[in-house]
Amino acid sequence: MPKGAGSAADPLIANRFYLDISGVVIEGIQEVSGLDFETDVSETLQSMAKNKLDVVKVPGANRVKTGKLTLKYITFKDDPAAKWRADVIAGKMTDARKNISLIAFDLEGKEVLRFNFTDAWPSKRAYSNFSSKSNEPVTVTLTIEHEGVKVKGYNE
Repeated sequence: MPKGAGSAADPLIANRFYLDISGVVIEGIQEVSGLDFETDVSETLQSMAKNKLDVVKVPGANRVKTGKLTLKYITFKDDPAAKWRADVIAGKMTDARKNISLIAFDLEGKEVLRFNFTDAWPSKRAYSNFSSKSNEPVTVTLTIEHEGVKVKGYNE
């Protein structure tokens, strides 16, 4: 019986990952969200025999909708995402649109899952709150738009 088929296999742990922005690596990411895939649903009401109404659900116009990618990480000097965002603000969208990858790896450091995003660009960059009572590092939340995503590895 292959490993994982009816036995306890090693799970994919969600704390080993980094972001590759067209060859520029951002490590130290604390959190990633927006990795959801949804299909629009169209409901049709049909009249049936004996005065019965029936609802039929079918996929809508968008077969797969994906969420905005959101990253949270500790800010650092010369953050490449700051220049990336500056290109968007300056209207340099040809420079700003990049193919990026979120790469997850296992306990041995081998790549096991990759999300490849097409024509991605940062639509928002927000700093965490400052407080004189805090010992926490300053974080950045980066919201990234994209034209689509393909998943490679780990059950795909």
